[in-house]
Amino acid sequence: MSEETPQKHPNLYKRVTASVPLLVTVIVHVVLIGIAGYFVVSEQIIGKKKTFEAANATESVAQKQVEHRLQVARKGGGSASSSPVSASRIFSTAENALQVPAMPDLPSVGASSLSGMGFGAGLGGVGGGTGYNTGIGNGNGLGSGFMSMSFLGTTSQRASKVVFVVDVGTSLMDIRKGGFEAFAIIRDEMAKLISRLPPSAEFGVVVFESGTSGADGWVTSFDRTLLPSTVANKERLFAWIKPINADSAKVGIQSVPNRVTWRAKPLPNAGLDDTLTVPLWTRALRAALELEPDTIYLITGSAGSQRRKVSEAVLAKRKRENEEYLADLKREGLDLNAVAAARNAALNKARSQLDAVNAKLKAAGKSPFIIQDTKRIFDGDFQAALKRIGETIKLDTAGWTTKDGRLLWWTGYSDWEGAEYADVITHISQLQRALLKDRAALNIFLFVGPNEEPKASMENLGKTSTRNGGKFELITTKRLQELAKRDEEKK
Repeated sequence: MSEETPQKHPNLYKRVTASVPLLVTVIVHVVLIGIAGYFVVSEQIIGKKKTFEAANATESVAQKQVEHRLQVARKGGGSASSSPVSASRIFSTAENALQVPAMPDLPSVGASSLSGMGFGAGLGGVGGGTGYNTGIGNGNGLGSGFMSMSFLGTTSQRASKVVFVVDVGTSLMDIRKGGFEAFAIIRDEMAKLISRLPPSAEFGVVVFESGTSGADGWVTSFDRTLLPSTVANKERLFAWIKPINADSAKVGIQSVPNRVTWRAKPLPNAGLDDTLTVPLWTRALRAALELEPDTIYLITGSAGSQRRKVSEAVLAKRKRENEEYLADLKREGLDLNAVAAARNAALNKARSQLDAVNAKLKAAGKSPFIIQDTKRIFDGDFQAALKRIGETIKLDTAGWTTKDGRLLWWTGYSDWEGAEYADVITHISQLQRALLKDRAALNIFLFVGPNEEPKASMENLGKTSTRNGGKFELITTKRLQELAKRDEEKK
């Protein structure tokens, strides 16, 4: 019995010692799993909490900055505002339509106070940058100078090369439309928009004045090319537009300084109809398209008229009819040369009388009467306006009337006839294709008086702007005054 006991203890010892490595492995794995679990829990709970809190704080500051700038933009007349003259217009509320904060406007059109800070806003976010007075700086977003801009209540998207085409003719300052005050507001609104352009943008200005027939006239421009929106170029522009229609002694194209003679570039492959004579604003538009813009703002006081040469047969018939008419006048004892002289003398007399009336108005600090054609004096509304201020101008008809009292305004014949407006739309499309790689957006403003309702002009110009990727608006003196008042309230 004593020999069997020692044999049992060695076997138990061997079994225990053989299990030690397994126990150590298990313990090590438990410890490792515990350590790993600790780090996982720390990362998921403690670390996540710290990350969340930091992100929340950063987002709050950035969001407040963005919201502040957008609130300022909305108060400054952003793209979400509506125009009283076009309640049906729809403005984009997309991020790339957001306008930037408006800085203080120029106190007057001039070359002072020409520095400032601006902000750039776009699809990618909001960025700070240096700008020009009320200017927009370089920021993140659309890039390359693209921006949303508003002019006379119309907002344009993705504009970087902007040209203004402006009717400076005396018909725009007629009493039917608003006189000097209306054009002064147009001039100031144009200056304000240009003052807000960032340095990466480019601009140009084309002005025109129709002749008495509506088709002939003059076209000139600020420069022969688009100019970068630098401080120096803006100063030049402000000095250039300041005297335009600023004094009744010199109005229309004659008030434009340093006029650049415009001559159309030959376009032999454009398919243009050589027999068609388009309205003068269309020729001014061609001058603008030659500058290769992406956005055009056209202001005109009339849709004008389009015409083409009559056939030889029609021309011969008109010539015969006119000869018969002149023969009848001679049989009445009228000397046609004497008729022309008497008519010219009567018109010169009326013009001198109007000059005297205007001198009185200017001395009293009031706006003078602006006319293009002396015959305008004798229209009913003009005569009524004279009567309201206690003045009278009568037409001297002696020596240039027929026996039955008809005035001999015209004793000739025309070799033109009217053309369809559809031909004008085609003409503009051909110019776009010939002069530009990508079509320019054409925004058209028709300036009308409170009692004018030119339905045909509205329809024709509306079609033109729509087919050229732009918008059409009617503007009146009242609407311009509202815009000017809004700008004053912002200051």
